[in-house]
Amino acid sequence: MTALLDWVNSLDLGTLYVLLGVVAFVESIFPPAPADVVVAFGAFYAARRDAEFWPVVVAIVLGSVLGSLVVYTVARRFGADWMHARLRRFHLLNAEEKLEGLYAHYGLAALFVSRFVPGLRAVVSPMAGALRVKVLRYTAVIALACVIWYGLIIWIAFRVGSDWETVKASLHVVGLRVGISAAVLIAVLAVVGHRLWLRHRAKHPRKAE
Repeated sequence: MTALLDWVNSLDLGTLYVLLGVVAFVESIFPPAPADVVVAFGAFYAARRDAEFWPVVVAIVLGSVLGSLVVYTVARRFGADWMHARLRRFHLLNAEEKLEGLYAHYGLAALFVSRFVPGLRAVVSPMAGALRVKVLRYTAVIALACVIWYGLIIWIAFRVGSDWETVKASLHVVGLRVGISAAVLIAVLAVVGHRLWLRHRAKHPRKAE
């Protein structure tokens, strides 16, 4: 670990930005547990190297979006059956089914909100690809979500201080609050959508069938 940090410390800032983008790219394809910790540490380290805030945001968001598009493209190419088999292997099929139901009712808004919900965020890219969501719309939604999420993580890494343990604790609290808020929003959307559907079915019983 010390040798790795020494190597990273020897890099100029431009190369460090590229490395952060590569890390975000890889993390979006093979997310660690807990997710975002590697990117958060990279941002924390960059801050200690006197890196600029916005270049770090751009590098990480760009890497994350490109990685998400790789997953999206693979799922789109091989289809829903292939994706379901892979998600079942990683015990994520139930999460995908929930997200697919939300997408059927709320479209791109469901993908955007789900990006902030632990347990759902991992299946956003493969599900969008398997359902053949239009690539430009998907890219816009995932980019906006990444700017908000990683912008917040990077802001914490730049502002909290020089203690990594403090940064991790702050990320845990913020991530929990954001996840709960997003989950509550999804629940509210589901309840409202269900009531609207019941009202529509009552007014137009034949069409609902």
